[in-house]
Amino acid sequence: MSNHFPQIHRVERVDDLPVLLATLKTLQVAEILDRHFASGHCWKGDLTFGEVACVWLAFITSQGDHRLSGVQPWAEANLHTLSACLGKTVRPLDFQDDRLADMLAHLALDGPWEDFEVDLNQHTVRVYDLDPTLFRIDTTTANSYVEVLSELGYFQFGHSKDRDDQPQIKVALATLDPLGMPMSTFVVPGNCADDPLYVPEIKKVQRAFTQTGKTFVGDCKAAALATRAYLADTKDYYLCPLSETHLPAENRRALVVPVWEGRQTLQGVFRPAAVEGEAAELVAEGFSLDVPLEAEVDGRKVEWTERRWVVRSLAYALAQHKQLDRRLQKAKEQLARLDEHRQGKKRLTAEEMRAEAEEVVKKQRVQGMLDARVRTTTHERTIRAYRGKPERVVKEQEHRLEVWRREEEIEQAKREMGWRVYATNQRTLNLAGVVWGYRGQNRLEDNWSRLKGQPLGLTPMYLQQEGRIVGLVLLLSLALRLLTVLEWTARKKLGENEETLKGLYPGQAGRQTKSPSAELLLRALEGISLVVVEMGGQVSVRVTALTALQQKLLDLWGLPADLYLRLAIHFHEPPGI
Repeated sequence: MSNHFPQIHRVERVDDLPVLLATLKTLQVAEILDRHFASGHCWKGDLTFGEVACVWLAFITSQGDHRLSGVQPWAEANLHTLSACLGKTVRPLDFQDDRLADMLAHLALDGPWEDFEVDLNQHTVRVYDLDPTLFRIDTTTANSYVEVLSELGYFQFGHSKDRDDQPQIKVALATLDPLGMPMSTFVVPGNCADDPLYVPEIKKVQRAFTQTGKTFVGDCKAAALATRAYLADTKDYYLCPLSETHLPAENRRALVVPVWEGRQTLQGVFRPAAVEGEAAELVAEGFSLDVPLEAEVDGRKVEWTERRWVVRSLAYALAQHKQLDRRLQKAKEQLARLDEHRQGKKRLTAEEMRAEAEEVVKKQRVQGMLDARVRTTTHERTIRAYRGKPERVVKEQEHRLEVWRREEEIEQAKREMGWRVYATNQRTLNLAGVVWGYRGQNRLEDNWSRLKGQPLGLTPMYLQQEGRIVGLVLLLSLALRLLTVLEWTARKKLGENEETLKGLYPGQAGRQTKSPSAELLLRALEGISLVVVEMGGQVSVRVTALTALQQKLLDLWGLPADLYLRLAIHFHEPPGI
């Protein structure tokens, strides 16, 4: 064949790999990992422990697959891209699954990982000029098909929103607002209670950020008195709702009685109007009271004053009203069916009908709001003489269930809905700060969705050894950081420039957004390819030209405009030739 005709030796799907690896380099993930996790004397190849981990993170984030077996063939298919991005020779054997499994076991070691997180957190805050003052903490569970190995193992049966019939591990996460970036990850056995997990996570954050005055936002599980006392003692703040365990329903109701009687005025929280000239929307209203508290911390008595905000969310109250109306309607329909006379269906006695009605009311949780009374009527029926039997009169009873609503009790129940009590030791925090501060907890739910679902796919877990599974959770928490940084930097730049992006949504070319998700942003990079071509005895590399949208994304992320062009470099021995 003539050398004047181009020969294509290799085609690689570059997509988002340069962006992912460049962002990991900015975060110095490889460098910091290498400081805390040594490669070992048996380690082979030019890549370090941290560089292999970064390529693995790019694979997980790009492919949405955490299985070890898929990394080596994927790396072999992207050798030129990986070598160009890392500036080193990359071998497929660098990502052999036994090596990756050993890396997970090393990550699971408590001491080095905690030191690594502190180091990484401090660097991240410096690079992105973040304000480490508001943190959110929550827990979740992850199920697996593995067997429970022992009572001391990580996988145990426990309460789960997902699967109670499978053993699970429990993961605690502390994130930094407004990014939602994980700052600390903690894995414990699946049967551990949630309450004791908060103080260890708080201590890890405090170790990385030593200045006092930080605020930790959590759900009602973070409201344990020991947790609140620890934060008050360490000069940090907490914000969390109080459950009925901490504040019984009778006490909560007593707090709002003065509101109903007109003796307690309420402050309002308003959402600014979306259109100029329209009125602001009232979203919540409430009032506060101060409560002196005391508890023991490390054997010492700690005293502080807690401010409790009694808040009624209008949207929450409306949702509860609708739910109550649905339960009332469903109860009425079920009660009506008790009166139905169907062929082959046994007629209920008065006692049976009364018991069935009570069960329906209890099941639908509408006790006291529906009255159900059994009315019995007796009538006589004449039976004619037949085959020697004389004519006779028999008495028959008919039971009917009468149901009516107790409107006053229903209105009272609705009046009590929508109220929550929030506790904080930050007494300078106003009502708006409490409402909007706690409503940001949905950012943690987004993290759990990414971690357990797409794109990181922690569940289902295919690994069997518990140490490796713990290491995998920690590795995926780094992938979660990566996605968070990409999403936050793009949104921040769009906000500063007062711009929107369009072209991200398939089938909706004109749809615009100012808050794109990381998944949408990375999907926009699909289709970028690298081709290794030989012509006239010369080998060269060509990269697909970027679209205007892809160039815009590089600018939003603060990455070099020629990031992809840098892949078009010459190797003395190009991979695959």
